[in-house]
This record gives sequence, C-alpha cells and structure tokens, in this order.
Amino acid sequence: MQPSQGDLDFFVTNGYVSVLQKEQYDQALAELSNLSKMSEELRDETMEEGTAEATLAKEERRIHSILFHLEGKEKKEAEMQSAEAERGIVSREKAEIAEKDSRINELLKKKSMLDRMVPYDGQYLSLTGLGVMTLSDLNVRNYRVSETEFSDFIQERQATYTELRSIADKGNFYTSALKIDFPNADLSQLWSVSIGLGKLQGDPNQINQRFLLSLGMVQHFKSNLENKMMAAEIMTASKTNPSQAPTNSDLQNLAETLQSLEKRVRHDAHVPKELSVGVAATVLFAKRYDGTYPIDNLVEFSKRTPSCEAAAILSIMTLPEEQVGFKFEQFKSLFSSWGCEESEDTELASAYLTISDLAPDEVKDKMTIILDALKNYLEYPLVATAILTSIPTLEANETLDLMEKASTMLGTFTSNLERSELISLSVRMIHGIKNELVKELDPTAKITQTPVQFTYVPSTVFFMYHTPLIIAHSSYHSTFSALGGAHPAHVHGVGGFMG
Repeated sequence: MQPSQGDLDFFVTNGYVSVLQKEQYDQALAELSNLSKMSEELRDETMEEGTAEATLAKEERRIHSILFHLEGKEKKEAEMQSAEAERGIVSREKAEIAEKDSRINELLKKKSMLDRMVPYDGQYLSLTGLGVMTLSDLNVRNYRVSETEFSDFIQERQATYTELRSIADKGNFYTSALKIDFPNADLSQLWSVSIGLGKLQGDPNQINQRFLLSLGMVQHFKSNLENKMMAAEIMTASKTNPSQAPTNSDLQNLAETLQSLEKRVRHDAHVPKELSVGVAATVLFAKRYDGTYPIDNLVEFSKRTPSCEAAAILSIMTLPEEQVGFKFEQFKSLFSSWGCEESEDTELASAYLTISDLAPDEVKDKMTIILDALKNYLEYPLVATAILTSIPTLEANETLDLMEKASTMLGTFTSNLERSELISLSVRMIHGIKNELVKELDPTAKITQTPVQFTYVPSTVFFMYHTPLIIAHSSYHSTFSALGGAHPAHVHGVGGFMG
C-alpha cells in the first residue's frame, strides 16, 4: 500500500520523513565516495599534530628552564621565535583537524540517512529520528489507535511526554532543594520523595515549603528518616481545603491527628516505632467520608499479614474486610503457585494487586510479561511488577513502554543513579495512573485527549482527595517500601517481616 502524495507531504512537512530527489541522492553518494580517504587523512593529520605538539612542549620547557637564561641574547631570541612559529603551526593544524572532523561527521550523518533510504516513485525516502520514535510508539499502541486520526495520536503522545517531563522537572527542583537540607541522604530516596511531590498541582516553592514544615512536625517521632519523609509527603498532599493555600494553617491539625493515630497503630496494631509514623500517615490519608480513620481495618489486616505496610495498604479499602482479605489470599496463593517463598515482597505485591481493579485470573499474562522485562534490571522485581500490573487501562507492552520513557526522561536530569534506581523511580513516577478517559476497559476503546492521568480522582475505593496515590515510595533499587523488611541488597527501611 502506497501513501498518497498528500500524506507524504504531511509527513515531510512535520519532520517524520526525509525526501531526496534522485539527483540529490546521486550527488550525496558522490560526496560520500571520498569518506574513507578523508578519514585516513584525518588520522594522519592527527598524528602529525600530536608530533608538533610534542615538539612545541619540548621547546616550551626549554625556554622556561634555568639554562635558557644563561644563553646569549641572540640564541634566546632565535629559540623564542622558533617556539612562536611552532605555536602557529600547532594552532593551524588544530583548526584544520577540527574543520575536517566536522565535515566527516556531517558526511557520516548523511551516510546514515542514505543507508535508511528506500526508492519510492522516482525519489528516495527515509524516516527521521522523530519518525523512528513515532513509529515505535505506533507499534506499541497500534491495537488501540488503529481507528484514531493520526493527529489525535500525536496530540495524545505529546501530552504524555509533557506530563512526564513536568513531573521529572519538578522532581529535579525538589531534589535540588532537599539536598541542601539533607546532604547525606541517599539520592534515590530524595528523588523518590521529590517525584511524589512533583505529581502535586501547585506552586513548587509553596509545596516545598509545606513539605519542609510537615517534615519538621514529624521529627519527634522515633521512626526512621524514610518513614518521616513519607509521612511529610502525605501531609503535604493532604490539603483538605484548597482555600487554605498557601497558609498551611491545616498542618497543625494534621500533625495532631497523626500523633494520635501513631499511638493507636503502635498500641492497637503493634506496629514497631521505627515504622509507626509511616503507617499512621497512610491511615491518615485514608480518612473515610464519615470522618473516621481505618484503624480497625489496620488491626484486622495485621492479623492476616506480618507485613506492616501490606496491612496499611489493605486498610485503605472501604469494602468488607472478608472480601478484601479473600482477594489478598488469592494473590498470595498465585505467587506461591509460581514458586515464590513467602516474604515481604510477596505480601506487598499481593496488597498492591488487591487494591487494584483486577482479579487474579486477569493479571497472570500481563504480570508474566512485565516480570520477565523487569528481571533484566532489578534483582527483586516482584513488587514493581505488581505496581505496574495494577494499572488497569494499559496493556503490558504499553506499561513497559511508558516506564521506559519515564526512566529515559529521569536519566536526562541525573547521571548519578544506577539503571536499577532509575527503573524503580520510573515505576514510582507512573504509579497512580488511572485513565478515566477510557470509556470502557476494553482494548479497542477509543481514547480521547491524553491516555494517562497522573492523579487519582475521588473514589470510594481509594481516597477522597484529588492527589497522587501515595502509599509507599522506592527507597532503594527494586524496593517500593519505606515501612518494613530487609534482605540482601534490598532495603525496606527497618524491621518488618522477612521471609
């Protein structure tokens, strides 16, 4: 099937396709015919320039030596003139080499373009860099956008990139600010908190101020820094009355409620003090419509799982405890059938999937694909896999593609994190996507506007607040927990359950 001339003009005008007439193509081939010879000449000239530099360095050392001052006037002048002449030679050779190197690079780019070109109707066509990237995105999304106008797809794609860049950009701002106050903190931990803050709507300076105020209010708790930061992040997101911005007048009440809840989670649910403020903050964020907090749920689920964080995650559900507990046990059984030993990770993964819209039978294939992919990056990928699988409106390949885009985006802001850390942070970055614009959870459903929403909307299943889903954050590599458990090369904070 050949594209119409109108379609071809559109792709060329918008930078997706390059076109050369046959005469231009032949001329470009002729220009490339001397590429090998030019490369050899460049190597020879580079060696000659190196020799000239060595000669100049020798003369420079000579005229700066003590013995030079003992020479006669005429000899000193001659040697200084010789050194000056050598400087000129070296300078000219460097300029010529730079010019030739630039020319060769241009020819190499042209060769790369010609190598991709194919003949078409008396012309030669090739995809540009933008075209290659767009085609890759189309291949991932084709089943969903096959009946969508190309312009709509481009708009949707651009909105996704814009959203990712916005979160990464604001995350970079918060990380830079936090490094001033916490110079010895783990960089990936600061980035994880910052990504959560980056999802919040509002003035970054005001959000940063609110976070630091919140963090100051939780310093007296005996919990570790990860849990204190988590609690402060949740307090920052828990602005129940937007009219209070930017006064933060609600923080004192939140802090008092948090302190009361922290005592209860320690006393009633027997949560260790190292973890208690994080669990209490999760309960705080899950405030019910009637104004109560799900401490009773936490107590009941603490009897079902030795993981404090898993119990906290499960406690946010407003469904009957037996119904939630049954689904939780189903996911645990699924992991057991896969040969996974009971551990903090199986508990957390089961909890995240339990609060999703998916049933165990619906996640097997998707989870297997994502798990196989994450094994290439993470030593312990189960929790990250569960989080990505829990996004109901994206297929496995779409989810992995979005994660890869987020990871690449984050990599442009920091070069001091390992690949595994970037992958973990990218999962944190896209966690909370709930596409309310898909009219039906159907692979052929038409998508309007952007396919992703980076915040949860008010829901009886999740929370009352229009804020990102913040339950736990990645504190190191493959971990998505600040609350409990630890095993080799895999930090979950302090205490908790180890399988």
